Amino acid sequence: MIHTQPKRIRRMAAGPDSAGSNSHIPDDIVFFQILILLPVKCLVRFQSVCKSWRTTILSTHFIRCHLEHSRTRLSMVVVPRKYQKDYRKVGIQGVNFYSFQPGQSKVAELILGKRCPGGIPMFTIPLHCDGLILIPCLTGRMFVCNPATREFVELPQGSHNVAGDHRVAFGVDPCTGKYKVARHFFRSYADTPQADGEGTVLEYSAGHEILTIGDEADAWKWKATVDPPYAINARTPICVPGFFYWSALHSVTGHGINKVSSHVILRFSLHDETFTVHPNPPCSGFLRNNDTLCQLGGKLCYVECSSPWDVEIWLAEDGPNLAWLRHCCIRLPMPRLLNVFACASGDRNKIFLSIDAFRLLRCDLRDGSLEEIIDMARELLYDHRNGTKFRTGFVPVAHYLVPCVESLLRIRPW
Repeated sequence: MIHTQPKRIRRMAAGPDSAGSNSHIPDDIVFFQILILLPVKCLVRFQSVCKSWRTTILSTHFIRCHLEHSRTRLSMVVVPRKYQKDYRKVGIQGVNFYSFQPGQSKVAELILGKRCPGGIPMFTIPLHCDGLILIPCLTGRMFVCNPATREFVELPQGSHNVAGDHRVAFGVDPCTGKYKVARHFFRSYADTPQADGEGTVLEYSAGHEILTIGDEADAWKWKATVDPPYAINARTPICVPGFFYWSALHSVTGHGINKVSSHVILRFSLHDETFTVHPNPPCSGFLRNNDTLCQLGGKLCYVECSSPWDVEIWLAEDGPNLAWLRHCCIRLPMPRLLNVFACASGDRNKIFLSIDAFRLLRCDLRDGSLEEIIDMARELLYDHRNGTKFRTGFVPVAHYLVPCVESLLRIRPW
């Protein structure tokens, strides 16, 4: 009796594309049960094995499957940034990305160091989506990086902003799978005194635009959307699947010491590119200078810092309207000077709290209990893996902690 070998197995068993292998393992098992478990640096090397391996590893299907598997291995990336008195001053040192496992190690190992012609200006909190990290500079320049593949790209400049302070949003549209960057800008902006001298009137014209990362004809170009209904604040926006959330100024009443600002949250839909208006949590009608927005477990999170010692975590429930729920109240072991930043950990019941971007705690959301992890200024050892190691010590540095997954996603088309 003659046994006919399946075509898939025959192809793997012979020919130069099999790299000399006599294996009878089907392609689906090799790629989607074995290779998919490997880190990106291994898969980058395996692209040179043969044509078929390169084609499969770089296919959209394999990249997506590898990304979904990587989500189970959430890691942390630290992006330090030296404080500068003049935020428009060009940074000389560029930007470095370090891998860090809080609670397991006090060493952050360099993944990628990047220098750019003319340097990288002072940047705000890095934004992450599916292995891609966006570095938004206060001067308006923006850089997107995949530390795993070492790809680093500067985005085109957007429309001129007369206000001079820039914030951008970054995320994925689940309907199309496309990665998008959004930014707001002011065409004109003036705080004009009223004729009677009783306070001022804010007069402005605001715009909003998006850029798609990809290989389509309209990619890499800023496209105007509808204008935001209110003036967007210079705060870091948050992305949850399909939506960007901005804090915006709703109204101003009174003047002088009696001047009161009212804020709202604008939700921008990536699907139909429209804005809807939603209230702040009931804890505050305005976003204080020390309050922050973040994303935890796919939900919008509001971190209220009512005093240097007290923090409240509010989560917005899913639905057409933002139904806010106070999740827990936290008493800090040390006072914060500026902000408390929250970011996800590998445990859905716990989050990291970064006090002023240098003192790291882990918080149990079930009871608000805290565990001190590390003083990143004095204890975190930055290792460049070439013999260079250092701690920042008393040098004023913000240690931005970014939850990250490894990804094969390309920024530029092939």
